[in-house]
Amino acid sequence: MEKVDTCDKNIKPPVGSVMADHAVLAHNNTYGPLPMFYVDKLVVCCDCGTEEIWTAEQQKWWYEVAKGNINSKAVKCRACRKKDKKRKAIARKVHLDGIALKEKQKKT
Repeated sequence: MEKVDTCDKNIKPPVGSVMADHAVLAHNNTYGPLPMFYVDKLVVCCDCGTEEIWTAEQQKWWYEVAKGNINSKAVKCRACRKKDKKRKAIARKVHLDGIALKEKQKKT
């Protein structure tokens, strides 16, 4: 994958890129430049080492819809993110069940 400066206003967006909407990126508190467009990026998962493409569309969603920080980037593959989400849901349930049990014991 060719490295492209997505913040350079003088570069013509490559084929397959997705234009950025600066009005929607206003939530970012940064002194650095905002991207003019998004391009597909290769991500190597920090957990399992799997290579995965973070598509331009996914980046636009992350930065503009989910309001992710413009300085953040994907570091995990979909499978590892899904595994983490499941692990956190189980931990949350155990925690909430414990709180409910304590409340029940207080009433008796």
